[in-house]
Amino acid sequence: MKKPLVLALGALFCTQALIKAAVPILPQTLSWADHGLFSIGVAHAEEAAVKYTCPMHPQIISDKPGKCPICGMDLVPMVGHSHEQSALQIQTGAPVVEVAAETIQKMGVRTEKVSKGVFSQAIRATGTVLANERARINLFSQVEGRVADLKYAVGDPVRKGDLFYTLYSPELLGLQNDYIAAVTGKLASLAQAARQRMKLLGLDDSVITHLSKTGKAYDQVPFYIPADGVLAKLEIRNGHYLKADDEIGYIQDLSSVWVEAEIAEKDVQKLKEGDSATVRITGNATSYNAKIDYIYPTITPEARTVKARLIVKNEDGRLKPAGYATVEFAAGAATEQLTVPSEAILRGSEGEHVIVALGGGKFQPRDVKTGSASNGRTQITSGLSEGEEVVTSAQFLIDSESNLRESLNKMSMPGMAMPEQSTPADAQNKDIGKGVDMPGMEMDHGR
Repeated sequence: MKKPLVLALGALFCTQALIKAAVPILPQTLSWADHGLFSIGVAHAEEAAVKYTCPMHPQIISDKPGKCPICGMDLVPMVGHSHEQSALQIQTGAPVVEVAAETIQKMGVRTEKVSKGVFSQAIRATGTVLANERARINLFSQVEGRVADLKYAVGDPVRKGDLFYTLYSPELLGLQNDYIAAVTGKLASLAQAARQRMKLLGLDDSVITHLSKTGKAYDQVPFYIPADGVLAKLEIRNGHYLKADDEIGYIQDLSSVWVEAEIAEKDVQKLKEGDSATVRITGNATSYNAKIDYIYPTITPEARTVKARLIVKNEDGRLKPAGYATVEFAAGAATEQLTVPSEAILRGSEGEHVIVALGGGKFQPRDVKTGSASNGRTQITSGLSEGEEVVTSAQFLIDSESNLRESLNKMSMPGMAMPEQSTPADAQNKDIGKGVDMPGMEMDHGR
């Protein structure tokens, strides 16, 4: 009877010892302060002893300078959580973080004042470059014959008037001879009819002029490129036998292209056909002026966007079909708005916020509501006042510190004691429970 009881008590003591040993390495490196709030790395704000912590891992706290055992960064001095900070927190509902001047310099913290400026109501969208289907030249055969001397392959750039291919066609050979006979016999009406027939079958004016001058028919009639562009599709090869109405391919003129923009459902009502836009493509600093040619009548269900088609001139040929583009629409007259640099905005699951610099090394997160964005600045509709300073760099580190304070403040309860601080030595000790012995029990520590 005694043996099971002893084993049960031993297991209970062992569990308690493991929990106690695991506590120091948890990221709760804070202690209870007299004013009812937690202060990071310092038991009380009144204590003058300087402690050191890692900017990236605030759970690491040391009494002397050194390096973080997790990331190797230099430990920096900490500053306590003063009663002044507590008052600010109670007043605003957000924790205040105080950072030493040396740490601010090392972190590269930069700030900028909230200011008013002329701000256009711009709408931004992503888009895709497409070939302009209205600038496509479809090619079909008008007569039967066998293809010879094909000069191009699919994808080749082509120029109007260049030789495309030659065609051996008994029908065209007979029609040439009829035309030559009518011209020779000075039968104007017959010559005109034969000439018109040859043009309908696709013969170039230069071919007909050659027949008039030389009186010799072509065994293989030349056909020429009808327009500048790219031979985007080609259905024939040398030796291919064409029939009337067979598809040869098509030439795509890329001197203008379409850009199909995906506009958010909430913004589409602000736009109309004919509105101007600016188009930019990835890897190209050039901006292109465009106009909305057509707004599609349907909404894409998955993305809740509406497509708008823009026509863009492409004289330099840099806009390639299937390339990605960003599109900016001017949706209203420019007005004076309260703005901050866009990089100052931090976005999370609960909304958007910024880090406000209060002066004297103190920082505080502030919830904001934003409007449109343009030229690297974002409109602020509520949450900030003109002249306040916001952090534009390294704000993620400060934000992490304030989030930790807020989480611990929510956990605070009267009479609650926090575990001891973690030290660099604690962080390196990964063997939880090692070195913990219980009276009357033997622990195997791998000796």
